[in-house]
Order: sequence, then structure tokens, then C-alpha cells
Amino acid sequence: MMDWLDFIEIMVLDEKASKAKYKKAGEIATDPKIKELFNKLAYEEDVHMAVLQKFKRDIQAATSKT
Repeated sequence: MMDWLDFIEIMVLDEKASKAKYKKAGEIATDPKIKELFNKLAYEEDVHMAVLQKFKRDIQAATSKT
């Protein structure tokens, strides 16, 4: 059975994969606005990963107190 920490790890991997796709799209885009869009989306994946890592730390802290 999967617990929340496992689920968060899977989500972090998903965010990393999305970031890689957005970065690649940004690299090959020739239109500056499209390039900017994909670079922004890649940055947003970093934000999502940071939030997920914070959730993970919070869960670990909460479960270590019980």
C-alpha cells in the first residue's frame, strides 16, 4: 500500500519529467514568446517541486512526533 510520502515522491518525479519537457520545448522554440512560455512553465515545475518537498518534510515531522 502506498503512503503519502511515496505518493509525494512519485509527484516529484512527475514534476521533474514535466520540467525536462518544458525546457526542451523552450530550447527548440524559435518564437521568443513561445520560448518564454516554456521557460516559465519549467520554472513553475521547480515551484511545484519545492511545495511537494515542503509537504514531505511536514509529513515526516508530524509522523515522527507520534
